[in-house]
Amino acid sequence: MRVRTTAQPPWWSRLRPYGEPAPVPRARLLVVPHSGGGPNRYLRLLGDLPDDVEILGLTLPGRERRRTEPPGATLDEVLTSLEAIRLPELPTVILGHSMGATLGLHLAHALGEHCVGLIASGQEPRDGVGWLSEDSDDEDVLRLLELGGDMPSAILADTAWRTALLDNLRADLRLGRESVERSRGMRIDAPITVLCGREDRLVDQDVLAGWGAHSAAGCEVHVFAGGHFALFDPVNRRQYVEAVERRLAAIAEPAG
Repeated sequence: MRVRTTAQPPWWSRLRPYGEPAPVPRARLLVVPHSGGGPNRYLRLLGDLPDDVEILGLTLPGRERRRTEPPGATLDEVLTSLEAIRLPELPTVILGHSMGATLGLHLAHALGEHCVGLIASGQEPRDGVGWLSEDSDDEDVLRLLELGGDMPSAILADTAWRTALLDNLRADLRLGRESVERSRGMRIDAPITVLCGREDRLVDQDVLAGWGAHSAAGCEVHVFAGGHFALFDPVNRRQYVEAVERRLAAIAEPAG
């Protein structure tokens, strides 16, 4: 089977403004978005990282530049997508939010020694309130959006947008359930940093320390103001950037 070698593989895209050539990267950050979301929203959150950190965002079918594709992906497809970006091998930090945190655990496990840190944002380390069952109706899914508190009413009022959003969410919830089921007993050698908004109605903060069961290198939990999407509040941006920078600081600077 031929492996795609283009600079912009379909599943991963560069989250940097285009223009001047980027320096040779010393490290890589993989951004794994939340259910129903794409990576472009995370550009503003992480754009201040050093230029020699390659930032790549995962785009699942059905959103952003893949919006014309039918939604839906399996965990194995997500893991296989790493093959298009893992050369050259670089020390890698993974930032996953909500469902993306659970996917991030699997990506970290697949990368092995090349993963130097997982940042799990807005997600419990187990099957929680955010995972709906297969027979959940549209109102159940919309209730999930209401609890997350991040969906303008104008989008839900538009029939086409509402249908596309529900289709994407259902596909992601299936992927999330598969990821949770296959994560039981999984451990990585990299440390895990857990970040969560204090007012997050989708997360039970009492169980966040349970992420430590997935790491042989320790786990730390940080809770701050905000709801499920507190990471996009400018007042919290610094805390997310610092979480990434702390993991990158463990990487030796190149000689010379």
